[in-house]
Amino acid sequence: MNNPKEKPCQNCKKEFGITSQDFEFYEKVKTPPPTWCPKCRDMRRFSFRNGHSLYKDQCDLCGKNIISRFSPDKPYKVYCRECWWGDKWDPLSYGREYDFSKPFFEQFKTLLLETPHVALTATNNVNSDWVNQETDDKNCYLNIGGHFNEDSAYNTFEVKGRNCFDNYWVWQCEQCYENLNCERCWRTLFSRDCFDCLAVILCWDMRNCQNCFGCSGLRNKQYYIFNQPSSKTEYEKFLAENYLGERKNLAILKEKAKAVWLAVPKKYSQIIKCQTASGNYISESKNIANGWDVEKCEDAKNLNVVVGLKDCQDCSCFGWGELAYELAHAGGVSRSKFSCHLFGAGSIDSPSSTDLGYCLFTPNSSYCFGCCNLQKQEYCVLNKKYSKADYEQLVEKIKKQMATLPYKDKKDRPYFYGEFFPPELSTFGYNETNAQDYYLLTKEQALEQGFNWSNYESDVKYEFSNYQVPDNIKDVKDDILEKVLKCEVSGKGFRIIPMELAFYRQMNLPIPKRAPLQRHKDRMAQLLPRVLFKRQCQCHGLTSAPQETSGSPSTAGALTYKNTCLHEHGEKPCPNIIETPYSPERPEIVYCEQCYLQEIV
Repeated sequence: MNNPKEKPCQNCKKEFGITSQDFEFYEKVKTPPPTWCPKCRDMRRFSFRNGHSLYKDQCDLCGKNIISRFSPDKPYKVYCRECWWGDKWDPLSYGREYDFSKPFFEQFKTLLLETPHVALTATNNVNSDWVNQETDDKNCYLNIGGHFNEDSAYNTFEVKGRNCFDNYWVWQCEQCYENLNCERCWRTLFSRDCFDCLAVILCWDMRNCQNCFGCSGLRNKQYYIFNQPSSKTEYEKFLAENYLGERKNLAILKEKAKAVWLAVPKKYSQIIKCQTASGNYISESKNIANGWDVEKCEDAKNLNVVVGLKDCQDCSCFGWGELAYELAHAGGVSRSKFSCHLFGAGSIDSPSSTDLGYCLFTPNSSYCFGCCNLQKQEYCVLNKKYSKADYEQLVEKIKKQMATLPYKDKKDRPYFYGEFFPPELSTFGYNETNAQDYYLLTKEQALEQGFNWSNYESDVKYEFSNYQVPDNIKDVKDDILEKVLKCEVSGKGFRIIPMELAFYRQMNLPIPKRAPLQRHKDRMAQLLPRVLFKRQCQCHGLTSAPQETSGSPSTAGALTYKNTCLHEHGEKPCPNIIETPYSPERPEIVYCEQCYLQEIV
């Protein structure tokens, strides 16, 4: 079957294709084809992952005050980390016989309500109570989804970082602030797609550069201002005259930098050291389709924030696994399907968990089906332990029952065997989860699609003072640490913490007027969508093609770029068709890889 078989998505009703290779994969993992499109499946998986919405609560076992992923109004038991991993309770005591008169998901929902959930998914952290989905952090605050960080706060997917604040996807960085997708950088501010850079500010798409300001598309350069070379003396004079610590100056400089960014061609997609790949931010991978933030993967499709996967499909926030399908928020798991929150110390060569189906938070377990909040077990169904032979026989019988007795969700959509958990079984509201980061929905839209929504509001009432945040960091006194500031967008209260204030002073940066969660939302809004658009390369020969202005056929005054050399296609427009996350309405100039490399590298 060369042409994809089209079918309507059960959620959004749009047509999506299933190829012959997809059917071969479904046969390999022994599951029927999906009824939801790839985008809706990814939304559904992410609706089970709460990263940034954290709450104060009490452990339901020991009673101590805790920080929790679950708002206090939710009906679930929540244990602190020490209690959940301790021996004062037995997950198998919640086990139950399978009832073949009831749909599977109805029985799983009961188990979800009765078993205790761990407050935070964080391991081996020191002085870092307010972090989630983090491991091996020291002195960190409100970091989400990273590892091995120190003296950092408000980062998402920071790895091996130090003294970094308000970043998305920064790896091996130090003293970095408000960056997107930067690696091995030092003192890098307000930048994106920068690698191996030192002291670059307001830059985009830079490699091995240092002391550059407001630049784009440079390689192995130093002392550049708005893409123009300068001497060291001129550069230092420019920095002295263009002080970042004053809010109005910074706003003006940001606008000047953006004009430079838009004037330089962008590569159609950030795909590096790959063989056959589509999506964005894919590195050292082979045969990847529809991949987003993918590293060291092979023969995989429909991926979002993954590393080290082989022969997998439909995985989100997942690392080190093989033959996995519809898996999310896990690591070191193989030959498993329709599960989430599976953690352990495994790798692709030695997974900690194997052969799991419809499991939620069952770390270091194998051969389990329909289990919840269980650890270091095997051959269990609904948290009840069986012999190997009885387990295998029962699971096959359940699969057949699921094919004939589907669960109906609140939108009256049927769920047979082969579907991930219904969104209504998520323990979080859509607005609390990472789904809202990548696929923004209003409350009405989320409820219409069958997702949950959280209306929880803390009963703590903040007394906002008349304190006005100074526009210049030099005017900020230590008393700001005692103030409850009011976010200029959400109206929520927030504080400046001591190490944060020290960082702003050290880097000469103004105090933000937006709460940390709002700043996170602002960063996520800058990311390109997880959608590919078919376009023609915009290289027009000697120049780029004029940018079309939104809503008008006129191109007068639109941005163009003059090529520095004659490309292989000569003076005629480049014929290459590209798949890119840059939509045709966006202002960036987008080149195919060949034209981009001739201009930028």
